[in-house]
Amino acid sequence: MIARVLVSLFCVCATGCTDGTEHSRAIVVLVDVSGTYADQAPEVVKTIKLGILPVMQPGDQLVVARIDAASYERDNIEINLTLAPRRSDANAQKVQVARALDEFAQKVQSARYTDVTGAIMIAADYLRGATPDYKMLVIFSDLREDLPKGTRRVLDKNELAGMRVLALNVKRLKSDNRDPRKYRRRMDGWSKRLRDAGAADFEVFFDDHRLLEALSLPAQL
Repeated sequence: MIARVLVSLFCVCATGCTDGTEHSRAIVVLVDVSGTYADQAPEVVKTIKLGILPVMQPGDQLVVARIDAASYERDNIEINLTLAPRRSDANAQKVQVARALDEFAQKVQSARYTDVTGAIMIAADYLRGATPDYKMLVIFSDLREDLPKGTRRVLDKNELAGMRVLALNVKRLKSDNRDPRKYRRRMDGWSKRLRDAGAADFEVFFDDHRLLEALSLPAQL
């Protein structure tokens, strides 16, 4: 059983604080800990620490959740925070989050099944309740879903309305190497499914450096 490291850090703006929420964003990161993808946890945590945390600004919201056998559970939320308005406080929060991520990576145990959709559904719940207008879902997974018997997952038409979805470090399966069409069909299937659920965009990134560009706030904000 993975030990849950839940970081919930909220700051009430004190005298002298600068409100950083005006141009903020909400980001939910889903980390696959099932099957052969579980060994990617240290690399995924490294990407979050180096590619996401540094660009987050006061007022931004971050949620990190596991993809495992039963992902639509609050216990799957590893980190849930809103960066404080004061930059020094926000930086202190980032240090705590980095430590929590390291602990998470060290305690990951491989889950038998892969409930990707359940994780997306709980991510959508958090993003719908987020204050920022700019909302992003980042998925680290091979995106091969394998649900336990009796589990049913259906994305509503507006489940992901207005949300941008990115898939990073999509690990190729052995069957993908034997027939790349399987990988392409899997990505096309997810693209259609997520867009049908209202996602504003779905992209698969092969280069972590593109994450920085993707995390940039739109000019209109």
